Amino acid sequence: MTEYDVRMDGVTKRFGDVLAVDDVDFEIESGKFLTLLGPSGCGKTTTLRMIAGFEEPSEGAVHIDGEQVNDRQAFERDTSMVFQSYALFPHMTVGENVAFGLQMQGLPGEEPNKGALDRLLRRDNSEEIRERVSRTLELVELPGMEDRDIDQLSGGQQQRVALARALVTEPTVLLLDEPLGALDLKLRKNMQVELKNLQEELGITFVYVTHDQEEALTMSDEIAVMNDGHLEQLGTATEIYEQPASEFVADFIGETNLVHGDYATVDDGAVLESNGVTYRVPEEADAEGRVAFAIRPEKIRLGEEAEGLPNRFEAEVVDEIYKGNLGKFEVRLANGQDLTVDLQITDQGEYLSVGESVEVGWRPENAVVLTR
Repeated sequence: MTEYDVRMDGVTKRFGDVLAVDDVDFEIESGKFLTLLGPSGCGKTTTLRMIAGFEEPSEGAVHIDGEQVNDRQAFERDTSMVFQSYALFPHMTVGENVAFGLQMQGLPGEEPNKGALDRLLRRDNSEEIRERVSRTLELVELPGMEDRDIDQLSGGQQQRVALARALVTEPTVLLLDEPLGALDLKLRKNMQVELKNLQEELGITFVYVTHDQEEALTMSDEIAVMNDGHLEQLGTATEIYEQPASEFVADFIGETNLVHGDYATVDDGAVLESNGVTYRVPEEADAEGRVAFAIRPEKIRLGEEAEGLPNRFEAEVVDEIYKGNLGKFEVRLANGQDLTVDLQITDQGEYLSVGESVEVGWRPENAVVLTR
């Protein structure tokens, strides 16, 4: 088996005059969980559909398990897909829905309709099918529910059935198009953990599409951040969050403060001049002229913790949001620059009020200079 289960080589997709995906390159190592992340319309779902075989690239090549598959139909590729809408058959039982995946793989069976599972089980391979359906339902924590009707299931259970139908064929690559989007927040968070655990247990390569940054950070081995059809950055969750490659990535992933100004090197490092204030920043080889730096809200220190830091400024609290053990404050520097700061609240007496003066500070190495 090849080292990579999926490889995209210069893949471009046009719909008429619309450039949906522009010259995308990436590789997914076998058994890894990669998330395609970006806002609506960025090209992530189109990229997923080209891997699945539902869309044909205008240019470039799609490789699965070491073989180019541009000319192969979706059913000829060693992939399965889970859709946001689940796409379950309401006239079938749970077991029949899951067995349908085996029918599509090419096991003997008639056209899918009521009783398809029973007819499949009467054939010579009945025990194999019964065992695989049962085993897969146990895997997604729906044991013994083969005879349950789809309309008797909750949204979370329907999502598990859709997952079981995709997994029962034992694909090399499982493709998931925002499969948790229809679930409520608490269930979605639980399913994030369960999906990641399931992927690690099975060792199957997952390609997952979402616009939810927290979801991507929680689940992924690697994240491909897309914007306007382009691949902005590919890296681990830590790399994407701590070392964003562009202003878009810094602003899209989590919360950040962006400060624009003029970059210059000095004897002992580098600075960025902005509206009359000089900020100490890390040296960046590609930085020149007008650039920006990003500093995360949790990297900024307040009050006594700001003393002695290379970047230290007087500020005024102009807004606050109480989140229990976390205070989120907007502070304004003397030059009018607004910064968002997170403060872990361990004592209610530490809480800041609007209009209060406070010192803020951070270390230069906690900022990232952005040249794009």
